Amino acid sequence: MSTATAAIILAGVGILCVIGVSYAFYLVGRAEDRDRAAAERPPEPEPPPGPPPDHGRTNGRIARDRRRPLPPRRP
Repeated sequence: MSTATAAIILAGVGILCVIGVSYAFYLVGRAEDRDRAAAERPPEPEPPPGPPPDHGRTNGRIARDRRRPLPPRRP
């Protein structure tokens, strides 16, 4: 193998290594950007809770009907 052939092969391997490392840093940077975007996004609101379970009662308002009256609301 001549010196020129060895130099060309060595240069090709070096260029491929540089491209591979650059691509790895590119992928890491994109993942970090996605993580930052997800952290900046406000959390999605939780759906409003459904009605309380009835537990076999004919109406779910038994406790509310039996409680003492609430104080008047402030203006």
